[in-house]
Amino acid sequence: MMHPNTRNNTAHLKRCALVFAGLALALAAAPARAGAQNREMFRRLIQSGDNDPAMRALDTARNLIDSQKWEQAASAFDRFIVQYPSDKNLDAALFWLSYAHSKQGNYQAAYDTVTRLLQSYPRSSWAGDARELRVEVLSKLRPGERVDVPEDGTDELKIIALRALCENDKATCSARISEVLRSNNSTRVKEAAIILLGRYGGTEAVPALIQISRGEADVKLKMRAIRALGDTNDERALDVLREIAMGPTYEDESPTDSAIHALAAHDNPRAVQILGEVATSGKNMRARTHAIELLARRRGDNVVDELLRLYDAVPELQVKKYVVAALGNRKDPRALNKLIDVARNASDPGLRMQAIHAIPNRGEEQDLDVLLSLYDSERNDDIKNSLLSALGRYQNQRAYQKLEQIVLNTAEPIERRKIAISILGNSKDPQVIQFLAGLLK
Repeated sequence: MMHPNTRNNTAHLKRCALVFAGLALALAAAPARAGAQNREMFRRLIQSGDNDPAMRALDTARNLIDSQKWEQAASAFDRFIVQYPSDKNLDAALFWLSYAHSKQGNYQAAYDTVTRLLQSYPRSSWAGDARELRVEVLSKLRPGERVDVPEDGTDELKIIALRALCENDKATCSARISEVLRSNNSTRVKEAAIILLGRYGGTEAVPALIQISRGEADVKLKMRAIRALGDTNDERALDVLREIAMGPTYEDESPTDSAIHALAAHDNPRAVQILGEVATSGKNMRARTHAIELLARRRGDNVVDELLRLYDAVPELQVKKYVVAALGNRKDPRALNKLIDVARNASDPGLRMQAIHAIPNRGEEQDLDVLLSLYDSERNDDIKNSLLSALGRYQNQRAYQKLEQIVLNTAEPIERRKIAISILGNSKDPQVIQFLAGLLK
């Protein structure tokens, strides 16, 4: 018979293993699934122009997540949830609010938020990510306690054992993982093995990952190997990733999508050029626009160089709109100069409006001068309305004063004056409130 203390120690070890495994490898899949949701938000932002303030607020908050400004992101998502309680993206906002809280170490708030998401939206496409985030948060709130992971912990114990072996003996990691991949293990264990291969296998892991990326029949394992190739930052991975990213078929969760993400994660400057090649010459339109979206999130001056080249290289208006939106994510003065040029001189009104919408996304207060100048010189009514909406995104006195002038200017169309009042109505500034109250006299 097992001694009671031995039984208790074994049970405790298994509980710890389950907690650790539940957050160590299961959460590794969350960014990929969340990425599909973010892509859809970006596409809607491109399509909606200036007419969807909820989408603009959500995009601004997501940019703060990408910039790892956790406190500001939490505040932005909290405002979104209060201001748009019926929005169809409320489940996404709850997920990212919980994520931002967890990154700040505010685990109770993260737990409360993710629990609200799971209770209010049990069928949400974010539910899987939320359950995995809940495992991580609970493991920090209640260390050592068992949380929501499967009762059968065999896979989890294998994963934690393999991780321990790879951490302690990196020289044999690749060989051990090769054995796991050849054996009759579950897909979940094999996925974890591929992640560990990319993380601990060193330079000798690259050929194995290339082979899996090209020849593996199981799509899940293939995608995991492609992502791992991006994480290696090995130059040998680039040609393989380019080959897959240029494929003719594309879905949000597919090898083509994984290759584009892997290129976006790869540190080599050549990865920027390849993403630009996908955006210019890719065989699938969705892959091309997604390459631009991810390119915009990379750091480095060479990204702006590539975006400026892309604007001139791509003929399709829809692709140009993605390039313009991407320029709105860059602080580089060259990006602003291009946006101003497009806003003033592009032959297509929709492209001009996209540039106008992108300028406030830069988050630079001095850019307001550009919009004020454009508003005064513009004659196209639709573009002028876009400028009006863009002005409303600057919450400062100069923007408020311009909106107030528009309201009082009887030469302005009545509909535009109404829009200006509506924008001012979202402000809690005392002077704005006093101005609105004065209109009633």
